[in-house]
Amino acid sequence: MAPVKHTEADLAAVVVAWLQDSGAAVYQEVEVAGGVADIVARVGPELWIIETKLSLSLALLVQAMGRRRHAHRAYCAVPYTRTLRDFASVCREVGVGLLEVSAGDERDCPRVKEAMPAPRWNTRPVALATKLRPEHQTHAAAGTNGGRWTPFRDTCEQLRAIVERNPGVPLGDAVSSIRDHYSSKAAARSSLAAWAAAGRVPGVMIVEGALWPAELD
Repeated sequence: MAPVKHTEADLAAVVVAWLQDSGAAVYQEVEVAGGVADIVARVGPELWIIETKLSLSLALLVQAMGRRRHAHRAYCAVPYTRTLRDFASVCREVGVGLLEVSAGDERDCPRVKEAMPAPRWNTRPVALATKLRPEHQTHAAAGTNGGRWTPFRDTCEQLRAIVERNPGVPLGDAVSSIRDHYSSKAAARSSLAAWAAAGRVPGVMIVEGALWPAELD
């Protein structure tokens, strides 16, 4: 029988379940400086970032190294290969942890093994902790690279909900009633008017300064 071909999302789901079983709060597809972290987890007082990939590579190692400044510990998570032990040695030298992940098949259950513990890089709370939202836990699965929660998406969804309840609401009134991510309400009105006119606010269109429901693609 041919071996089961797993996706990056399959491996990430195993890591997420492993973390949750240990009592960690898990956030997925989280924007960080320089990109998007597959998994961010609150493990006790610490914040971990875990990058999950289907194979070992220098690019993965560099990516995990870049995550160190945003978390207390950073990990790579990959399936077993014959070079895993050598890669673990490199991870130790650069201060990155390594998780060996099996998504399971008809002969084996999904599992995670810590092939190399990650050292702690930060002793104080990290800024990323203040940016985590409940939506990061459910909006998109790690490894799917799409549909992730962002502050802009949150603003758009709030705006769409208001327009659905009150079609034709003036833009200013709608913006005043939401919790947006802009630096000021003036900036929010200007930016959202442009995005709505360009059709970039899902479910919302703007006509002469008023917002109306629009069909979603």
